[in-house]
Amino acid sequence: MTNDEILHKWINGELSAEELAVFKNRPEYDSLVELYKNTEDLAAPAYDADDVLSNILKRGKVVQMNKGKIIPLPQKNGRRAFIFNWIKYGVAASLLIIAGWFVFSNMDGEVVYELAKGERQEGILPDQSTFVLNAESRLSFDKKTWKKERSLYLEGEAFFHVTKGSKFTVNTPNGSVQVLGTKFNVWSRNNILEVKCQSGKVAVRTVAGKKIDELTRNDALRISDGKVLEKWETPTADNATWVDGISKFRKVELAVVLEELERQFDIKINTGNIDTKEIISCNFQHGDLDAALKTTVSALGIRYEILDGKRVQLFKLK
Repeated sequence: MTNDEILHKWINGELSAEELAVFKNRPEYDSLVELYKNTEDLAAPAYDADDVLSNILKRGKVVQMNKGKIIPLPQKNGRRAFIFNWIKYGVAASLLIIAGWFVFSNMDGEVVYELAKGERQEGILPDQSTFVLNAESRLSFDKKTWKKERSLYLEGEAFFHVTKGSKFTVNTPNGSVQVLGTKFNVWSRNNILEVKCQSGKVAVRTVAGKKIDELTRNDALRISDGKVLEKWETPTADNATWVDGISKFRKVELAVVLEELERQFDIKINTGNIDTKEIISCNFQHGDLDAALKTTVSALGIRYEILDGKRVQLFKLK
């Protein structure tokens, strides 16, 4: 039985005592109970989807509709994520919510994970492959066609641990990565695709499908517009350090580092007259903005000032 089936049975009060005991051990159980209590007064079964969404919005809960896209609204008190299928009310959608990010699943089978700055999310795909999605990233796939084609679309960065089986494809705006079963990291931003293979074997392709290279354990590759910028060997421990709270950079423009600082700390950096195209190699730990700035910009002779916890001003030392 899948988690969704268990969840559906719980909503409808159909779980056995044994199943309920297991269900209560789920980390999101308390949040599910709270949401259930807060929505018991919603109309059912003769519902109006717009009214249901409107009621949710009035509670300050989740999302608003904007030209067909679901936009996450900031919440003051973030909670651990939870999945809730609105089966009780016939609403054709499932929403996974936390402060600043969401999962949307519609009846057509599309599942979308989208994170805001300062967030990170772990998830399980239909074949039990797992992923960790980095801040300000988006991952989507079709759960209805997954058994036939293990394929997803990524914008941003994610680390994957793929179970063995048929071809597994990560499509990005800058190219694609294909594997059978392996662990690897994909970074796709600003017309650049960077892939690091931790184990197994991965094939990197252009958006058009042309094979660029094949990576094995500890290989790393960076491409732009279908052309190889650099290929190098990276220690296993460095393949996805961001998962453990450390962002590492190798020969990238300062702008890339500053963008990641903004992403991880949910801040805005004003660069002033700083040359952001300077090529650097550095790293910073998540969780301490002041320490992160010291290990990145201070080493370049750049002074910084944290203005209000959300804004940083950079100054070039004379």
